[in-house]
Order: sequence, then C-alpha cells, then structure tokens
Amino acid sequence: MGGKRNLKVGGIGALVGALLGGGGRSMGGALGGGVMALLGAMAFSALKKGGQPAAEVPIGLKEVETSEEKEKLEREAGLIFQAMINAAKADGQIDRSEVSRIVGKLDEMGIDTEAKKFVMAEMQKPMDTDALVNAAADQPGLGAQLYAASLLAIEVDTPAERDYLNNLGERLGLKPAVTAALEQTIGMKRA
Repeated sequence: MGGKRNLKVGGIGALVGALLGGGGRSMGGALGGGVMALLGAMAFSALKKGGQPAAEVPIGLKEVETSEEKEKLEREAGLIFQAMINAAKADGQIDRSEVSRIVGKLDEMGIDTEAKKFVMAEMQKPMDTDALVNAAADQPGLGAQLYAASLLAIEVDTPAERDYLNNLGERLGLKPAVTAALEQTIGMKRA
C-alpha cells in the first residue's frame, strides 16, 4: 500500500476499528491501533489450541523497535483491512447501510478525505482472496489474523458468507480446529 495511499499504522488501525464499529457482536471503533494486538492474541491462542503453532509471535504483540518491524506491522494492518473488506463482500456486495456505517465512522474519527477515498475505492474493487492467501503463504499466524478479522467484519448469516469463510480458512492452510477456536472466541455459532 505504497505512495499516496500509504496510511500510518495508527490510521489503518483506526480504519479497521471503524469497520468493527456497529453490529451485534462488534468490538467497536475504540479498538483503533490496538486491533493488531487483539487479532494477534486471538490468532496466537487459536493456533495453540488447534495444534498448529505459529513460527513466530504476531508482530502486533511485540514492541515495534525497527523500521523493518514498523513496515511489517503496517503491511499486515493493510492486509487485515483488506480481509475485512473482502469478507463484507462475501454475500455479493457491500450494501448501502454498510457503506454508510463505515463512512460515518470515518467522519466521526476525523479521517481525512484521502483516506476516505482510499476506503471507498477498496470497497468498489472486486474480491481478491488470492492476494490475501498469497500474502499469508506459510504464515499461519498471519492467516489466523486474517481469518479472525474476517469474522469480526461480518455477521455470518448467509450460506455465501459461511462458504466464503470455509474456503478462506482452507486456503490459508488453517486446521479446522484453529478456525473453530477463532469462531468460538468471536462468539460465532455454527449452523
């Protein structure tokens, strides 16, 4: 996410927090930049419970000390944002109420016009699950975070959303026990 679209980690965290705002079980926009720590902790725990240990502790759970770590955190925050947008499209489109809610949250947070344009452009793009899967290849920790972010972004109330999540978990290489642990943590009930 380079160039003019590049957002600071806190900005992406705030955007992710805005996406989490509203809805029955959401964590609310107050998460802001702490969303990376939340998702990292959820992923780390689920991987351990599911018998699929991560090679390393998620970057969101570490104190960022180097420019390389900051870039990695920013890149992963961008992927989490994209995973949430992708999940919102799982049932075919992001509906007007979802767009209004997201834009309203961005306005409340004082997000600048450039960032809002970026969000709107991302919502208009076609789903790109391949990009997410490729970015998380051989990184079960990141894959689990992307899956958890997807769960938080939507109410799984349609067969299309359930199919999307099943496919996503499988393609990310997550064991069924890991996805089940994440769903349990989020409070999602299986149909």
